[in-house]
Amino acid sequence: MICELFTAFPPSVNNYYVKTQRGVFISAKGKKFRDQLINDAHEQLAGMEPIDCKVRIDVVYWMPDKRKRDLDNLVKPLQDAISHAHIWGDDSQVDQLCVYRGTVASPDGGCYIRISEAAPCIPRGMEHLLDTGE
Repeated sequence: MICELFTAFPPSVNNYYVKTQRGVFISAKGKKFRDQLINDAHEQLAGMEPIDCKVRIDVVYWMPDKRKRDLDNLVKPLQDAISHAHIWGDDSQVDQLCVYRGTVASPDGGCYIRISEAAPCIPRGMEHLLDTGE
């Protein structure tokens, strides 16, 4: 494991961006979440150098209520905020992603992120499909 972080429940990608005549921007909700994650990272990961390898991230979302939510709509805002917190160079470093739905935790919900170095996960006999970077 490289690091783990507890932070706020992110806005959905549907609420993270605002489209205007001038282009697409991060919404006020998105900026608030991003700032919260950055503050949490500074408190919990103080002094950590940015990750420079391919990573696996495991994420648990504790829902703020019982509304139906698509988990994949919560991933992009989280990865964007992690990038802005300089935990890694860029979210293109994510090779493996496991997302879990937790229970309804509190009116605010929450999020746990564990980042570890990516490792091959491919069926025997299909090793030739691995990208070795050569």
